[in-house]
This record gives sequence, structure tokens and C-alpha cells, in this order.
Amino acid sequence: MNKDIFEKEQAHLTKTYGKLLDIKKGIEGQIADLNEKAVDDKNDIRDNIRFDYADIETTMETLAEIEVWNRYIDTYNVESSSLDKRLNTVNKLLESPYFAKIQVQFPGETITEDYYIGRAAISENGYDQMVVDWRSPIAEVYYNQENGKTSYTVDDRTIPVDLKLRRQFDIEKDKLLAFFDTQIAIEDPMLLQSLSQAHSDKMKAITATIQKEQNTVIRYPDVPYLLVNGIAGSGKTSVLLQRIAYLFYLKRKTLRPDQVCLLTLNPVFRDYIDNVLPDLGETNPLTLTWREFLKMTGVPVDDPEYDHTEDGSLEKIHDILPTLTPEAEDFFDIKQKDRVVMTKSEVLSVVKKFKQFPMGVRLIQNVATELEERAKAALHNMSRDNFEDTESVAKSDAAEDNRIENDYGGALSTIRHCGFVNVSHVAQRILGSGGITAAEWFYTRMELTGECDRNMRYIMIDEVQDYTSAQIKVFRKYFPSARFMMLGDEFQAIREGTVTFKGLEEMAAAEGKQFVELPLMTSYRSSPEITEKFSALLPEEKKLQVSSVKRPGESVTEINCASEKECVAALKKLIKEFAAKDGLTAIICRNGYSVDRIAGALGKDAPPVMEEQDSLPGSGAFFIELPLAKGLEFDNVILADADTEMYPDTELGRHCLYTAVSRATQRLAILRKQN
Repeated sequence: MNKDIFEKEQAHLTKTYGKLLDIKKGIEGQIADLNEKAVDDKNDIRDNIRFDYADIETTMETLAEIEVWNRYIDTYNVESSSLDKRLNTVNKLLESPYFAKIQVQFPGETITEDYYIGRAAISENGYDQMVVDWRSPIAEVYYNQENGKTSYTVDDRTIPVDLKLRRQFDIEKDKLLAFFDTQIAIEDPMLLQSLSQAHSDKMKAITATIQKEQNTVIRYPDVPYLLVNGIAGSGKTSVLLQRIAYLFYLKRKTLRPDQVCLLTLNPVFRDYIDNVLPDLGETNPLTLTWREFLKMTGVPVDDPEYDHTEDGSLEKIHDILPTLTPEAEDFFDIKQKDRVVMTKSEVLSVVKKFKQFPMGVRLIQNVATELEERAKAALHNMSRDNFEDTESVAKSDAAEDNRIENDYGGALSTIRHCGFVNVSHVAQRILGSGGITAAEWFYTRMELTGECDRNMRYIMIDEVQDYTSAQIKVFRKYFPSARFMMLGDEFQAIREGTVTFKGLEEMAAAEGKQFVELPLMTSYRSSPEITEKFSALLPEEKKLQVSSVKRPGESVTEINCASEKECVAALKKLIKEFAAKDGLTAIICRNGYSVDRIAGALGKDAPPVMEEQDSLPGSGAFFIELPLAKGLEFDNVILADADTEMYPDTELGRHCLYTAVSRATQRLAILRKQN
């Protein structure tokens, strides 16, 4: 390492760190001054504002005065929020001001310019940036990983530059520990150092070590459907979170966290990733499992077959619904608590009034409008029955309507939300089945009522290969304005009847929407030995494309046991051996039944068992069933039931084994009981 360069970079770091401390001190002073002024103004309001409602004129003056003070308060809140956000940025940068530097020369210029890249941008005077955000256009040059002639994009314009230097730093606060001048990923010491660290119960941001193929995904232009097809350990989930952060940066004036939804089948996953985006200064988006999505939208989820919708059933609902002749059982009585306001036969009579419309959104919306008018008339008469004095009966129409809304809101809400439609009966008539799945129920309701969420702009689906085509179609119909980013690995599909990547492309084509598939074929998770083990389960043409970046590690341990007793003894020994190693040890079993059986055999020596609602422990060993281990990674993995009964030599069995093996990063042990 060049000593002169090191000292020069340390001097720059010391200077930058000092400026950050000065900025922090200044912001804290501004916050203190603002808080003091807010207290003074609050006291001023308390002492001087008069709440006088003696007549219309004084009432208007009082309300105007209140409005003025409300505006002052809103101004304080906005300024306070802005200062808090800036202080949070400075505090994050004080942990490590930046992680990289690029030196570029623009066409026609004779001098070079230096840019230091960090997790967030900061300027000393409002325009001269000390650190540029990793998501800024110029930072793309760093992630291109190519010295010499390259380019970056600004507002769809390509800016050519000559990259003279690409330097990485290992920094802790104001101390420069090391620097590296690198060009390509395989020579990336920062990446190798990061990959060699023990894993914890939380995922970390990969901002400093984003590789070129990952950067392509993160910065890819908006398209209706973007599928990231990556092998195990290729950083799909990390790339997903970095892309969310990138979108928030790119569209910071127009995109809100409540307009992004992340869907996962694994509830443990949500807790695993919950600190990544806040670490990057962004707010976590809404994160839901399939069941939580159904609950949020009011769909019955107690059906055990909720995710086993037959292929073609949703298309059948779409095609047959308009041909149905409405009948009374397609509707419910409209009630106010236990009192019937309108019977289902009366609802049907209103439906028949609009017989020119087929069963569907237009019909039901017209019916709902008519029903509300009739219900209000009926409720008006009901409310009159509750009063004896003529003065109450003679209230103004506006006051009467207001009271009806307050006293009979349940019935009106039923009408406005189309709760008078018996969705289950309609779906059963179409499908000729006594039982329907949650996906069929919800799809039918959307076809009837037009219910949807047009606010959502991005839907991110992790582990997309474990969803059914019906679930994807439900998401697509419910979020019609959203762009979809889907990440997965077809060889990690561990359930029967799930969607294929070809099927996803066909869905997009059926809508006439652009579909882009991007590959990630490098494993950053597992050692070469573990990567070789799981890639051996792939088809030959796929196997040849797989590579591993990590340094050589320990050989995979494979133990064949003659009996259950021998397996238990071997497992106890492995747990003890791995306990002396760094990081978490996951004992993965094919399903919950296998977890209970093996944990029971260990008795009092059994590590804890992870459940859906649990967070990962900070250290030690634990049992976890394969579906919950999806999307997670562990330093040490023991497959405690890797026999042919749990992992048969079928396509699904190989997918499950590939998924289980690829959870390991450093050490892997495979236990098999011989048949």
C-alpha cells in the first residue's frame, strides 16, 4: 500500500470528518433555537388567543386567528422534520463518511475531478458536495467497474467520461484502515472482506459492494414487468432493497413509501430485512405475506386450500360472470345491526331494474347507487318511528341526513362497499364447486365490484417462484397501476403447482405489457465447495453458467447413518462442533413434522425451534423448517433429514434440496439415514 497515498487520503478523511462534526453542531444549534422559539410561540398563543364565539363576526375572527397559528405550527413541524432528517444523515455518515472515490475526466477537459461516494449526499454550503449519494448518476461510473472510457446516464442522456481511478476504502469513523484500487468484481477486496464476515440475525446493505450485474438491475429503467432470475446466493433480495432505495432517490418528489409494497411468503424474512432501508435513510415500504394481504383486503383466509387454485379458474370467472342471470341467493339482506333494512329479494328487484347490464362492475355500481337512495328513504322512515314529538320530526333535511349517517352507518357502509353481494354463491355457481379458494373469492369480488388499489405504484415480489399463477393474477388485478418487480429462482420452487417464469412472461404478453428478464448468475453467498454442491443439482446448461466469488472454504460434511439413533448422535456432535464456530447455525428440516420429530429425539439438548412469528436469534443454533428458511442465509447449516424420504429424486425433491443446501455460506453438513 502506497504510504503517500494513504496519508493523503487520511488527511482528506480527517478534513471531511471535521466538517461533518461542524455541520452536526450547527444543525443541533438550529434545532435548539427552533424548539426554544416554538415554546415561546406556544406561550404566546396561550396568553393572547381569545376563543370568542359570541356572534358570527367574532367567531370568524377567532377561527381566522386559529388558522394563522396553525400555519405557524405547520411551518415549525416542516422545518423540524427537515432538520431531524439532515441530522440523521450526518450521524450515519459519521459512522463511515464514504466508501469509494472515483476520479474522472470529462471530454474536452484537461483536469480530472474527484468524487467521494457514500450512503448519502452531504454538502458544506448547499452546492459543493463533500460526499455524493451512491444512487446519484455520477456514482454509476463506480459501479460500472471499468476503468477508461465509460459513461453514466442523466435524464435519459448518456454522459461519456474517462474513469482514471476507482478506489475503495475501509473506513471506521475518522480512521482510514485501508484503501484498494480495483477494476473488476473478482479482484474486489472489499467484496471478499464483506463476504468473509460472519452473518447475523439481520441483513446488511450491500451499497459498498454492489457488483456490475447487480447494478444493472438496481438502475434498470422502469418497465411494467421486471423479472430478476438469479441463482441461490446471487444477492436477489439485497438487489431488491437497493432498487427500492434507488427508486425513492430517483423519484423523491413523487414517490411515497405507502406507494411501494413488498410481498413475501416468509414472515421471518420481513424481520430479517427491516433495518436495510432505514440504514440507507429510507422508510420501509409496506411488507405483507399472502395471508396478510388477504386479511388487509377483507378476504376470508380460513380456507385451508387458499393457495391451491386450479389453473384456468380465474379465466373461467372472467368469461362466465357476464353471462350469469342474477338470482336472489347471489345477494344478502341489508341489515342495520339485527334489523333488516332491505331483503335480498328487494335487492334482486333493483338488480332487475338494470337488466341491460351484464353481471359485473357497471351493474353492481348502479345497483349500489339505487340501493343507497332507497335505504336512506327506508331509514328515514325508521328513524321517524323513534320520535314522538313533531319538533324532532321536523328537523331539516341536512340534519336528518347527518343523523342517519351516524345512526345507520352500518347498513349504508354495506351498500357502499357492495357487501350486499354474496360473492361465494356467485363464484360457486360459476365454478360448479361447493368450496372456493381465497384467490377465487377475491377475484370474483373484484370482477363484480371493481375493487382495486390505484395508489400503489410498485409491487415487489420476492421468491416469486413460490406463488401460484392465480396469486400473481390477483395481485395484478388489485394493483392495476403498479409496476411489478419479481425476483426468484425457478429451481427453488418448493411447492407443487407454482407459476413458471414462462408463465409470467405469457401473462405480460396477454396484457400487451413489456416484460424484461435479467439474470444474476454469480453466487456471492456460499463458498465454492457449497456452491458446487447445490449447482450440481441444476440442469447441465444452467450449471455451466454458475460461478462463485468467495475464497475456498471448508469441505462439505456428509454423514450416512444406519439408524435413527446414529443420526441423533451425529447431530448432537455437529451442533457442538458448530457452536465453537462464528455465526448462526441453522438446523434445516424439510417440514414442521420433521422438525418436531428430530427435536423431540434430542430431548433437553434440542436447540429452540423457529416459528413463523419469531425473529432470528443473535447467535447459537436453532431448528427451522425449509419454507421459513427461504430467502435467508446462515454461516452454518445442518440438513438433519436429507434422506430420500424427505428429498426424493424428483424435480420437486431436487428443488427442495437445492434450496436447503444453498442456505449455507461457510459450512454445510448433510445427515442421511440409510433406507
